[in-house]
Amino acid sequence: MSSSEGSFSKARVEAFSDGVMAVIITIMVLDLKPPRSGEPGALVGLWPSFAIYLVSFFLTTIYWINHHGLITQARRVTAGLLWANSGVLFCASLIPFATAYVAQTRLAPFPTAIYAGLQCVCGVAFNVLFSTIVRQRDDEAFLRRVKTRRRQNLVAVTIYAVSALLALLAPIVAVLLFTAVSLAYVAPSLLDARKSE
Repeated sequence: MSSSEGSFSKARVEAFSDGVMAVIITIMVLDLKPPRSGEPGALVGLWPSFAIYLVSFFLTTIYWINHHGLITQARRVTAGLLWANSGVLFCASLIPFATAYVAQTRLAPFPTAIYAGLQCVCGVAFNVLFSTIVRQRDDEAFLRRVKTRRRQNLVAVTIYAVSALLALLAPIVAVLLFTAVSLAYVAPSLLDARKSE
């Protein structure tokens, strides 16, 4: 495996991952089907499809941004990093299927629970990638932030799991819950950007 490790740069891993994320978003938008009728009501009736597409686009964008942040923190490309990265991409590649399932069933409880469960699995995959990168680092400044990030990741995965159960009773509340949790991964970035200006 060492020969294959030497042939991969972080830039190559990131470029491949960017391509996969772009395909995921493209597949999702292709599942948005226009109504057969020209009546405004027919378009309004598609709101569940548009709503879950918007949520999926938002979550995929967050995964892409956080993925970029994680890969840039890696010291080197190892077999463990390649497999952990593939795990993230595999889980993310299922988002279009879960999105279409929820859209076709108009936010029905079981499909929404499957969707929330997938977000939980994506969170676990990100934690594995994060842990793989943490093992490469020994600098104090990075390690100080690890404890906070691990806690944040654990809370997110837990809430995703809870939302999967909640979806069986109240699908819309579950979607709002795991979307709100995802904001925790956006807000710190915005605050950091303001501090650096």
